[in-house]
Amino acid sequence: MTEFEIPPSLGLYGDEKIAKDILSRIWGKRGVFTCTVASTMTSSIPGVSDAGDTPELTLYTGAADAELLVNGRTTCIKGVPINPGGIPTPATLTKAALDLSGMQLFIVNGGCYVEPDIPYFYLGGKCGQKITTAHAVENVKTIYEKGFRLGEQLAKDNSFVIISESCAGGTTTALAVMTAMGVLKENLVSSSSPKNPKELKSRLVKESLETAGLQPGDLADDPLKAIELFGDPMMPANVGILCGAAQHVPVIVGGGTQLAAVMAAAVKLHPEIIGNFVQGTTRWLMNDPNSSMKRIMDCISDKVPILYVNVDYTDSPYEGLQAYEWGYIKEGTGCGGSSVGAIITSAGKITAKDLQDRVHEIYEDIMQMD
Repeated sequence: MTEFEIPPSLGLYGDEKIAKDILSRIWGKRGVFTCTVASTMTSSIPGVSDAGDTPELTLYTGAADAELLVNGRTTCIKGVPINPGGIPTPATLTKAALDLSGMQLFIVNGGCYVEPDIPYFYLGGKCGQKITTAHAVENVKTIYEKGFRLGEQLAKDNSFVIISESCAGGTTTALAVMTAMGVLKENLVSSSSPKNPKELKSRLVKESLETAGLQPGDLADDPLKAIELFGDPMMPANVGILCGAAQHVPVIVGGGTQLAAVMAAAVKLHPEIIGNFVQGTTRWLMNDPNSSMKRIMDCISDKVPILYVNVDYTDSPYEGLQAYEWGYIKEGTGCGGSSVGAIITSAGKITAKDLQDRVHEIYEDIMQMD
C-alpha cells in the first residue's frame, strides 16, 4: 500500500503519523460541518475584540456569521460582519469551502446576544457575561452533556465531523480558561488585529482569577468549572460535540487559538479521544508573529496534529482580502477547518486556488449588498 501523501494545498505541524492515519481513513469521504455561534459580554470591553466594526457590534458577530453561511446574507445587522477598516468576516472562506464541497452545514447556538434568523441546534445556553465577574457561563454541565449527545448523533451518518466557532472575544476567554487550567503560563493567543492587545487580555485574566480567588492552574482537573467561571458559551457546546463525536469518527477542530481551550478541556475529560482528532486552521494563524498555535498545542498534547490550508490572498484584487496577509483576522467561523474538510471530502480535487477563486465571487456579491 502506497503511503498517504498530503497535497500541497495543506500544511502540517505535529505528529505526521497520526495526521496521515486520520486523513487516510476519511479521504474522499462524507463529512459534516458544524459551527457553534455565541456571544460573550467580554467582547464588548473596548480593545478586546476587532471582530466587529465597534465593540457593541461584536455581540452580533456570531448570529450574523451564521445567517451569512445559511442564507447567504445577514438580517440581524446590515451588510456582513466586518473588522474596523472594512475587512470581511472569515465566513466568506467558510462559505466558499461549503459551496465547493457540498458538505452539510449545521449551526449550533451556544448562547447568542441576538437570535440568528436561521434553523439551528439549541443546547440551552445564554449570552456569556464578562470574565471579570467570574460567573461567565451558565448551565455548563448541561450544555456539555447535550453537546456530547449531538456529537454522537452527527457521527452516525458521517465519516468525520468538523466543529468550529464564531464568538467574538473568544481568544480572551480561551486565555482565561487555559490559564486557570494551568495549560498556559504565558499569553500565546492570537487576535483578529495585527496589534494583538496582549497586555489588556492578560490584565483581564489576572483580574478574573483574583475575583474568583484562584491561582493559575487551580482548575487543572476541572475544565468545566474553568469554563463556567472564565469561558464563553461556545466552549461547553463544542467540548461536548468533540468528545461525543470523536468516540466514533475522526474530528477536525476547525479554528484557531480560541478553540485551543476546547481541545485542552476535551483531552482532560476524555483522553481516549487523542489520536482521533486534528486541528484544522489557516496558514495565516500558523504564521502569526504575535501568537503561537504551535506552542499552545505543544502544551496541550503532542498527539494532536495541526493541518492548515495554504490559501493566499496576496494577489487578490481586493484590499479587504489582502488584509489577511497583513495580519488581520487570520481565522474564525471555521474557515480553516471547512477548507481542510473541503479538500479532504473531495479527495484533493478542491485546491487552495479553487477556494480563493470562490471567495472572490462571494466577496463581489457581498460588495453589492445594501
